[in-house]
Order: sequence, then C-alpha cells, then structure tokens
Amino acid sequence: MGIASSSVVCIQNLPASISSSRSYRLCRQTKSPTNQQTKPQRTKTYRLSPSILHSSPSLTQFMSHKMSPPFPDPLILPPLNPPHSFTLVLLHGRGNSPSSLLPFCSPLQQSFPSLKIILPTAPKSRATIYARSLITQWFDGWHLDSPASVLNPGQDEWRSIDGLQQTTSYLHDLLRQEIALVGGDSRRMFLGGLSQGCAASLMALLLWEGEPLGRCVGMCGWLPFVRTVQRATKDFASRKGDTEEDEFDPFGGNGEDDEDKPQDVEAAAVQALRESLELEGNSPITRPNSFDTPVFLAHGTEDDKVLIAHGKEAASTLSKLSVNTSWNEYPGLGHWFYPEMITDITAFLKSQIPQHRR
Repeated sequence: MGIASSSVVCIQNLPASISSSRSYRLCRQTKSPTNQQTKPQRTKTYRLSPSILHSSPSLTQFMSHKMSPPFPDPLILPPLNPPHSFTLVLLHGRGNSPSSLLPFCSPLQQSFPSLKIILPTAPKSRATIYARSLITQWFDGWHLDSPASVLNPGQDEWRSIDGLQQTTSYLHDLLRQEIALVGGDSRRMFLGGLSQGCAASLMALLLWEGEPLGRCVGMCGWLPFVRTVQRATKDFASRKGDTEEDEFDPFGGNGEDDEDKPQDVEAAAVQALRESLELEGNSPITRPNSFDTPVFLAHGTEDDKVLIAHGKEAASTLSKLSVNTSWNEYPGLGHWFYPEMITDITAFLKSQIPQHRR
C-alpha cells in the first residue's frame, strides 16, 4: 500500500467508517479455489505512518481503545481500628499517583479508624493536553482553565470516551467487590476523587446500576459531558410537556413504542450519557437508585487548573437531577485539598455511621 514505516500495530475489525475505505482495508476474506467457501478473516500486521493516524480521529480512537493499558494494582490502606466497616475508593488527579492522596487519607483515618481506603492507580496513556506525553490519567481531555472552557466544556470531548468507558467499568467492578466485603451493604461504600479523579467518580456514580452508595465526594473537579446531561434534561421536560398537552387519540395505538423511553428525567440523563460513551446494554427507564447517593463537592475559589465555574455547574446539574448535592467553596484556595476540606469531608462521611451501626 506504500505506507511509510512507523510503529507496528495489528488492526482487526475496523469500524465501518474506516474499513470501507480502500486504503485502510487491512483485514480481508478470501475464498478457497476448491469449494468457494469463505475462510475466516486473516489479520495482517502493517506499519502505519503518523500521517494516517492523525488524519483519522476514528482510527486513532479505535486503536487507543484496543491498545489501552491495564489498570495497575491500587494502594490499599487498611482500617486503623478493625473491624473494617466502611470503604472509601478515592481517585487521584491526572499526572499524579495514589501517594499524592496520603496527606488527605491520614487525618481522615485518624478521625474514622474503621474506614478502609482504596487508592486506585490510573493507567498511563497519551495526554492531548500535554502534547501527548505519557502520563497517568483516567481519561484523555482538554483544558478547563479558561473562560472559554466554561462556555464550551464539551470541546474535544470525544477524546475522553474510551478512557471513561474503561475507568467506569473498572470502578464498578471494584465497587462490587468491596460491597461484598462489607456484607453486601452498598451504603457502607464511599466513592470520590480529586480533579480528574472527581470527574471520573461522578461519571461512575451516575452510571452505577446497583443500590445507592453511602456517600460521594469530589474536590476541584467537574462533570464530564455536562452539556449532554443538560440537553437530555431539557429535552425530557419538553417531551413531557408535549405529551401532557396532547389529546387522547383512539386511533393512535396503544403506546407500545414508548415502553423503552425514559419515564423520569434522571433516566433520560443516564440514557444520554450511555449513548455518548457508546456503552452496551439497556438504559434505565426509571430513576436509577444511584441518584439517591448524597454528594459533597468542594472547590477552591482560586483554582487555576479547573475553574470553579465547572464545579458550580456540576453541582447545579446534579441538583436539578434531584441528587442531594452539597456545594462548598473555599475562599483563597487553589487546585488541591486543604485542612478545611478534609475536616468538612470527614464530617460528611462520618454522618453515615449512625445509620449503619453494627
């Protein structure tokens, strides 16, 4: 094909938008000369030039999804005073590691000694925001430090799809495992994160299909695909209004076409998120139980990495979905956690204890 030499990749079952192109048709079927039966697809290895990869976002997305690295083992902090009664899964920010959260965890466990903390480690992948440097991140994304990012938070949002798919699946598996260790009581499970870890945890919460968690906490973060959620909310309200105004039509059918449509605004939001992330399976048609999880969001007013406006918009959007959301601003603080935040978050988590005494 006259393709220049570069990195070696093995590509199979390309998306239709790519495989239909003659220059990208790398897998093919051949027929036997004797019986004319179709043989299984053969996969060949080619060398793809950077020009081809950069010219096709779909191809780049497909490859990054198929070649994504596995999640490293998490750092686990056992409870200071057994027995283990509650678990917090806490995600670090982009470019950091679990150890960056140890100064947060130490005072938290001192005040909450029966709490086990799991600090997952994000896999390393190419970060567009840092000239494709290889760093730890839960998903790829774009800048959130300018007024323009507030007006258009969905810029290049497609870059985050693969990472959010994988991270959400990983976190859901981890939550299920840990819930089993606390007697199957999902209310004994806490989820949260800092910066991009906050964004990933909020997405995992909204897409969680189990019973409500005990608490969710987020620091200096945002809600991915927030405009998608807002549009879904607005469209649902519009459709509901139209339906209520329609007169009964005896020849209009029995409503079977509406059986799979969301019956609640929360379900409409989840359906929109699942479609945006290209997730398999059925979307809920009624309000998911996960929306009964109380959420605590904290943000410094001087945050120059993720503007506080993104945090405010996340809190407002969640509140409009009837999520019990506590919004907390910290004057003069930047893009990190501080003693004031730790004190407030500790009180928020410990408020769950009286409801679950053994």
